[in-house]
Amino acid sequence: MAKIRAVAIERQYCSGGREIAKLAAEQLGIVCYDKELAQLTAERLGVTYEEITKYEETLINTFLSPISFKSGIDRKQNMSEIVFEVQADIITNLVKKEPCVIVGRCADFILKNNVPTLSVFVCSGIENRMQHAMDCHGIEYESLQTTLKKMDKKRSDYYKLNTQKTWDSMLSYDLCLNSGRLGFEGAARIIAEIVSNSK
Repeated sequence: MAKIRAVAIERQYCSGGREIAKLAAEQLGIVCYDKELAQLTAERLGVTYEEITKYEETLINTFLSPISFKSGIDRKQNMSEIVFEVQADIITNLVKKEPCVIVGRCADFILKNNVPTLSVFVCSGIENRMQHAMDCHGIEYESLQTTLKKMDKKRSDYYKLNTQKTWDSMLSYDLCLNSGRLGFEGAARIIAEIVSNSK
């Protein structure tokens, strides 16, 4: 296999996937794209960052949006589909330009036939995720489990629609990492070592 050029990370909500992606990118000396993709998508469509974040990794069934697009966009198309297609093009072009780590957005599926990609799924035990949710997102304890399930289902449904694969199945990825057991640094180190040793 050719040297791995991209790392595509899917993750359970509050499992530390974003943090691990950034750490792995730092160790490899490459760029990590996460929220930056929303900004690039907003610029491409001529809308605000906040508007794009409504439709990222969601299945909102909106066909006629009140926002005004740049020319060339079919306003009869589902907004979630538009965002996915634009992000797929952006992700493909970014990776062809330089090696990088991509967080979420079905990047493993988008890149699988384009460039050598390491697909990773990050998970963690419920207690670790609940603590991370409180520490990093300020989510109230009473609503933690409901929020985690809701966010995971949203990502799962979006992934299934666009890839026809099961989001949290180990068969869908090259590597599955339990951040609760490995720690963020440990998980990032494993990813970096695999990429560095690929030929």
